Amino acid sequence: MNIIDISSEKTMNSLEVQEIERITNEIVDILINNPGTPKHWENLYDFSIVNPGLSIENSSEVNDEEFYLNTVSFKKLQILKNGEYENLITKKLFKNKIKSSISIYPINSSIDPITISDDFNNHETSSSNIIAVNRTVRCNFYSDLSIISVSNIDKINNKSYNNLNLCNHRNIEKNEHFDDEKYEWICKGFKLNKNDFEEKNYYVVFNENSVNKENYWVLDTIKNHSNDEKIINSNKINLNDQLNQFFENENSMIFYLHSKINKNNIDKYEYVLIEVPKDLDISSFNIDYFKDQDCYFIMKSYYDEN
Repeated sequence: MNIIDISSEKTMNSLEVQEIERITNEIVDILINNPGTPKHWENLYDFSIVNPGLSIENSSEVNDEEFYLNTVSFKKLQILKNGEYENLITKKLFKNKIKSSISIYPINSSIDPITISDDFNNHETSSSNIIAVNRTVRCNFYSDLSIISVSNIDKINNKSYNNLNLCNHRNIEKNEHFDDEKYEWICKGFKLNKNDFEEKNYYVVFNENSVNKENYWVLDTIKNHSNDEKIINSNKINLNDQLNQFFENENSMIFYLHSKINKNNIDKYEYVLIEVPKDLDISSFNIDYFKDQDCYFIMKSYYDEN
């Protein structure tokens, strides 16, 4: 009888594990291949009406795709991390039958991993039937805070971001940004509204290979041209004070960020210009946090026996 009881228990456990694995795989596919409803639910204040999905919704007018497969919205992850995991994942998807956790491990090791769970760690060591499902996804992290950027890939492909890229120095006699034997210029235009400026902080974030390499930057406007070249000696530069000097009585302005780059370092030069909420501390963030990143999306799960 003991042998029969043990055999039945093993069979039951095996079927249980298979069922958890099936359900977890289905939930993972729902989360990374579905943006959820309502559209852009991450911008709501009340999440009780949300059917969860984590994929990134398309905001581009050029591309007609509604959302992107195998992607994860960092903003939606933050909502789960800030207290909605139990409501949206445990209750709505797992029907309170299964405990779970989500971990995001960026392939880029310069970005910290993220783990979100519904009290999972308190049970993990005592459970022998933990299922782990792993997918490779694209996560946007803080890339939506980027206004303009320059990277080596962009330079090779001559990527155009908007119709403001024509350098405002081009038509000024004896003041053009000409490349020479040592330096190359890359100039980008962007438009800011004064209301946005009053609510946000603006930074230029450089990669480590751009700092202290005889590279320079200039910020000016379509009306006020400048040749004040500042050497890049820090990976973050706060632009608020300088932008404030330009705004004066204007409600909106077109600015230009000019990069004078040492040609010996041109293939490693990168930056992003970002606008961030004033309450967001980016002191520990490097430039990679403001780019889309390939990550491992891992969901662990097990039956809640309580």
